[in-house]
Amino acid sequence: MSIGIMKTPKTREEFEYGFHLLSDSLNNNKMQFSPQAMPGIEGLKKLRYLPNGRIDFLSVDESARLMANTQVTMSNNIDFPTFNRDADD
Repeated sequence: MSIGIMKTPKTREEFEYGFHLLSDSLNNNKMQFSPQAMPGIEGLKKLRYLPNGRIDFLSVDESARLMANTQVTMSNNIDFPTFNRDADD
């Protein structure tokens, strides 16, 4: 399996999608970290959420962003999903 260029999120939904995938992997023990990766995990611990439940972009550091983007790239759906803004949910 060859992996090409990592796709970066272009919208807020895509950005948060990566963090939701990452959160799901961590909560379901699908991802584990070695002791050497602990400095990168500190970025995840510092994430803050806004009162409306969205991620506070100012709290996202480079290591947390990279982990979220990598999670999307390494997941089964290599591309970001298409979000339909006009759909009534």
